[in-house]
Formats: sequence, structure tokens, C-alpha cells
Amino acid sequence: MSYCQPKHQARFVVFLLAAALAFAPVGRSQQAAAHVRGDTAAEAKKKLASAGPVLAVVSLANQRISVYGRTGLIGQSPISTGMPGHRTPAGVFSVIQKHIFHRSNIYWNAPMPYMQRITWSGVTLHAGPVPGYPASHGCIRLPHQFAGKLWGLTKIGARVVVAPGDAAVLNIEPVQLPVPKLMPAPEDATAIGETAKSTVSRQANLSAQSVKVADASANAASAGTRLLNPMERAKVMRELAVADAAAKAKAAKQAAETSTLKAAAAHSASAAWRASETALATARARRNAAAKALDQTTPLSTPAEHALAAADFKVAEAEKVSQDARALEAAATATAMVAASSASAAEQASREAAIALKAAERGTEPISILISKKTGRLYIRQSWAPIYEAPVAFKNPGQPIGTHVYLAVSEGSGENLRWLSVSLASSAQTRPRNGSELVSETATSALDRFEIPQEAKQFIEERLWIGASLIVSDEGISNETGTFTDFIVLTR
Repeated sequence: MSYCQPKHQARFVVFLLAAALAFAPVGRSQQAAAHVRGDTAAEAKKKLASAGPVLAVVSLANQRISVYGRTGLIGQSPISTGMPGHRTPAGVFSVIQKHIFHRSNIYWNAPMPYMQRITWSGVTLHAGPVPGYPASHGCIRLPHQFAGKLWGLTKIGARVVVAPGDAAVLNIEPVQLPVPKLMPAPEDATAIGETAKSTVSRQANLSAQSVKVADASANAASAGTRLLNPMERAKVMRELAVADAAAKAKAAKQAAETSTLKAAAAHSASAAWRASETALATARARRNAAAKALDQTTPLSTPAEHALAAADFKVAEAEKVSQDARALEAAATATAMVAASSASAAEQASREAAIALKAAERGTEPISILISKKTGRLYIRQSWAPIYEAPVAFKNPGQPIGTHVYLAVSEGSGENLRWLSVSLASSAQTRPRNGSELVSETATSALDRFEIPQEAKQFIEERLWIGASLIVSDEGISNETGTFTDFIVLTR
């Protein structure tokens, strides 16, 4: 039923007014509610716009959400989570769906403005009543104005961590975290002409992600070699894949058109050969009739002899036409078969180029890495799809490690990235009465508890850039993880 029908008109008008207020300039009292400390309205807007990748941390014990970006804490608000019997799950999630206005398909068509889904089983962040205590059916309710701001700030894939207690977010740049590998532009980048060249040039001039020149570091190449970070290189590879897919699609279309023409020519040649065979059969029948007529006449019947001679000539002429038509048909058929084979190969090449293009497009999305002590494996996803898996050796496997989330938010010093980290206690541990998180390892010490195979390191280094996330956990992949989700790890 449309929201604008009579029974919904009043409710929809209220929603539109609330939406307009959510994006209106922020006054001092509203700033206090949104907890963007010390900023004017313009500064707050600029700060939110430049936040880059964000990390939202929900504290169930404190009924509070804190949002962090590369500038640090950029927003904080009270919330209302699941009441007893409808507990909001704790763990690591990401935004997998967004609707500015949504209605629940579980709870009586209830309105859910600024909905951001974090599980397909029904857990979302959305605007709603925030009474100061858990009151929802499992969702995370936000004040309307804050919900609107958060909705405009996040992208699909934004990390959301739900902690039972109070989890601190730290800025870290430890040497144990993976480092992006700078690589030269692909050698065939010039093969797509000026488009690729301009792409490389455009990437080289980006100030936020500047192309780095070789130096004496581990990433160095020969002097003067232009190196691209993984995201820049992925974008160049996408441009190459776009051009290659377009060229192969065009070639496949032309090959199909050629095959159609050659098949038509072969069909015409075959029809001409069949017609010549029919004409030859007719000539032979007439020759046989002339020979029979000659046998039935008196000897030295000149007209009958002339008729037989003419029939013989027609047969010879028809045989020559038939032989020529057969040769043409054979040649045309062979040409058509070659054209059909070429069209099939071109179509296959086009399909493969289209698949490669999808992979190249996926390559421009941040990677997500999960290292699970439970399974002893490393998993990597990109744009919702699994792309890599490898074993990981843990030190002291009997000792809990907790759950640690790392989000690359900007370039750090040298070639490192700067990360935000948040740590949650192991599910095997109990939380102290004060509601804080008792974590067995710190975000830094947890990185010393495992060893990644060299091949996996290289795979990560060639794809790692801002927006990437790493989860290290005692837990395995939740059954909530599936198609169109990032890694979901439930801790309690």
C-alpha cells in the first residue's frame, strides 16, 4: 500500500518534516545531543564529510553508540537496544543494506526511518524511540536527528561493532599489521590508448592518494620508477578491463555478424548446388528420352540424332554447372564453419573479459580479512565474495585471544596505514561488574599470536588499502555470513 494513501499521509508528513530537520543546520543544543564536540555547524558538516571509512561501536551496557573516522571520534549518541527476550547480538558486523525509509516485515509493518541493516535476520540501526534503556525487539534505535546524520555518513560495508560493555577505540600503527605493496603500473596500460594514459596520470596527481616514487625501502624499484598503491593500481586494472571487455564485445559482435553473412552465403551456395543437381537430373532424363526415341525410329533419322546430340550437350553443360556449384558450396561451407568457430571463440573471449571486468571492479573495493583461532584459518572477502583462504598457525592455541577489529582509515607514516582498533573480550571470559570489557590480549599483542604464510602476506599486500578491515578472533565465521554480507562474527 502506498505511504501517501489516507491512512498513511499524516505519518508520512511527520517523517518528511523529521527528515528535513535531520539535515538542517545544527544548533548548539543539537550539537550537544549529537556529541560533535567543539565544532560549529559548518565544521561539523566538514568533519563528517571528510571522515572517510567509519567505525561505529555500540555499547550494550552503556546504551551508547560512538562513531569514529580518521579524525577520531566524530559522533556519539544514546541508543536503545534489544529488551530481555529480544537481545541485540554482540559481535562484528557491517552495513549490508540502507533505506532512508523502511517498514519492518516482521513487526507489524513498523516504520524504520534511516534503516541500516547489519544482519539479514533482522538486526538494523534505525531512528526510533530512545527511552534510556533497552526497549527494542533486537534493533538498535537511534535519535532521529543522529540517525539521519549517520545514514548520510556511512556507506555499504561500513563496520559496526556491538560490544557487551564499553570498548575503547584506539589509533594504532604497529609494525605487525600488513603493509600495502607499491607496484609499477601494468605494462599493457598503454594498450588501451590515451584513456589508460590519462587514468594513470589522473591517479598520479591525486593528492589524497599520491603515487609514490621508488626509494630505498622494501617497496623500492629502480630509480625513477612510478609506483602505484594497491587501490590506484586496481583502478588502472579496472580501466584496462573496461577497455578490454569493450574491445572483445565489439569483436564478438563483428564476428557474429560475419558468421551470419558467411552462413547466409553458404546457405545460398548450397541452394544453388541443389538447383544445379535438379537441372542435371532433368537434363539426364531428357537425354534418356532422346536416346529411347532414337531407338524407336528408323535408321538414319536425322531429327532424332540431332535431339540426342543436343541432350548430350545439355547433360555435359549441367554436369559442369553442378561441379562448379558443388565446389562453391564446399568452399562457402568451410568459410562459414571457420567464421562460426571464430564467432564462438570471440563470444567466449567476450564472456571471459566480462568476468574479468567484474573481478577488476571488485578489486577496487576494500578487502576484509578474518583470522579465526577456532578454525586456524585466514579468510579474505572483497565486495561480499570470498577470494582467498589459507591456514594460520597460532601460538598458545589454548589461550583466548579475544576479538579485535582493525580498520585502515588513512595513510600513516612511511608506507604504513593508520588503523583504528577496537577489542572485545573472548566469549569464554566473563565481564566485570562495572561493565568494562576484560580482554585477554591488546590490539597490538594479539598480532603476535599468529603467523601468516608468506603467500597470504603477499596476496594481502597487493590488495591492501584505506577502508580495509582485519578481524582477529577466537570465533569462526557466523552463519549470518553469506551472500551480500561481509564477515559477521558473533561474540555472545
